[in-house]
Amino acid sequence: MPDPVFRPTEPLPDNQSEGPLIKRVLWFVGIALISMLVVAAVAYTLRSLLFL
Repeated sequence: MPDPVFRPTEPLPDNQSEGPLIKRVLWFVGIALISMLVVAAVAYTLRSLLFL
């Protein structure tokens, strides 16, 4: 069986935090904005191909 791409991780110990909330929120917002830009780029590319 091949090595899995996604491996489960161990839960954090009780005394260790996940990191600052602002850092996690900024990562979320950044990924959301980049995702919207990629979807818009693909949509406009496909739209331009229709009008060739």
